Amino acid sequence: MDLLFFAYLLMQLPTDFQYPPFFDSLEVALRVLFALAVRGYLLLVITGFMVYVTGLSDGFGKFLVIAGIFLYLVGPFIANLFAQAAGFDPITMEMAKLEWLRVLGMSDGELFSILIVFGDIVAAICCLAGAILYFTPSSDDLRSRGHSLIVRSLMFAPILIYFHITPWI
Repeated sequence: MDLLFFAYLLMQLPTDFQYPPFFDSLEVALRVLFALAVRGYLLLVITGFMVYVTGLSDGFGKFLVIAGIFLYLVGPFIANLFAQAAGFDPITMEMAKLEWLRVLGMSDGELFSILIVFGDIVAAICCLAGAILYFTPSSDDLRSRGHSLIVRSLMFAPILIYFHITPWI
């Protein structure tokens, strides 16, 4: 009798399976990861460049740039792989766009333009502060620090120009 009851339970298990309640939030998290990988990788790259230009943390700035590039290259594949393993439909670009708009409330172009304006401000401040430090005759350390800030802000300028021009290309 016990063997028959156990076989009956095993036969009913696949048809009566209830998904855990976190499955809905898992699907939303995978959609956000896909949207970030397809549309938001530039957030990490530009923020990494801004951190690098300021000279506050060179390692963290480089990490953000590398993480943004890695997310762009591998993120969509990983998000769709996890979605397929969880039994969800493959995530499409339309789903990613809708999730991006739902989470952030603005399009990616608007967010990138705001970030580019902040990048312009950071580059201008670093160039100005570098010039002030460079021309201050008090010590050689301030002169080298000013030179570093000027060079970094001038290296960041072509990247900002590229992002200013790309919407019209």
